Amino acid sequence: MEISQQAQALHDKAILIDGHNDSIIEHWARKDSMDLTPDWPEYQVDLRRMKAGGLTAMNSMMGGQTLHQSIELWDGMHAQVEKHPDEYLIVRSVADIHRCKAEGKIGHIGQLESCRCLGNSLHVLHMQYRLGLRVGNLTHGDAAETSLQGTRSPGGYCELADREAARRVFSGLTDFAREAIAEMNRLGIAIDTAHTNDAAFFQAAEASETPIEFSHGACFALCPHWRNLTDDQLKALADNGGVIGIIFYRNFIDQDPDKQNLGRVVDHIEHACEVAGEDHVGFGSDYDGIGDSIAMPPSHAETPQLTQLLLDRGFSEETILKFWGGNFLRVLTEVEEAAG
Repeated sequence: MEISQQAQALHDKAILIDGHNDSIIEHWARKDSMDLTPDWPEYQVDLRRMKAGGLTAMNSMMGGQTLHQSIELWDGMHAQVEKHPDEYLIVRSVADIHRCKAEGKIGHIGQLESCRCLGNSLHVLHMQYRLGLRVGNLTHGDAAETSLQGTRSPGGYCELADREAARRVFSGLTDFAREAIAEMNRLGIAIDTAHTNDAAFFQAAEASETPIEFSHGACFALCPHWRNLTDDQLKALADNGGVIGIIFYRNFIDQDPDKQNLGRVVDHIEHACEVAGEDHVGFGSDYDGIGDSIAMPPSHAETPQLTQLLLDRGFSEETILKFWGGNFLRVLTEVEEAAG
């Protein structure tokens, strides 16, 4: 795809914040080095491609299921930053994101994907914060003794009636989940509701005193998957002041393989903007977390193609800048400012 001078200049101007990235944990799972600096053609992310696409920062998944796993991931990420201080930065404040943009570094925003590893302990949450945790995803869909929701999140495609029924009958947030949300609000950790069941989603949006993230997902109206937000959820997210990160995973974009393309990703962005508003839509690629599926776009390096398509579709430059990172930056700013 040919990228116009306008699209490239706009893309270069943007602060790009990716709402969800699984690269470090995928390297850990395959027993590879957790250093993303070399070229890694067998993965979707490495330093060269991140820089080619102008990435500023990303929510880097630092575990969730067990504390042992989480600590090993934190060690891998910290080691990478210590080895390459001119290339990476651990984001502890919004000012660090602006520093990354100014200095051409990649910012790691520590993100849990499930808070099971906390073991129902606020002390562990405090230590995770000291390590760099700034986004707390409540659940990876699980429901267990240390899960933060009472009913496991379903998977696969479904009907709208199934979603409406689930909201009424599912067990949502646990007592500890409410404690953890309040403490994350106090510390300055953004609440992430990706993977929550429908009851827990609405309860979290109501319980959090700061804007929430739905870090990676898409629109149920265009692709009826349990992991995508219904219009009611998009409106609740907007009422909370939050943001959805539109995912680049084909199966969440359309059921029909023939329609799984970059234009359909733009359809989801457009729908989310129409329902929730342009202040509440960003991107959450889920790179290296979608198995063998070819993402759309396939890596950060190709993200200028999406900027071009958004311009071609009639999106304003201001809206595109909000999509690429402005909206996540606003949420993180409000969360930080509200911290006690």
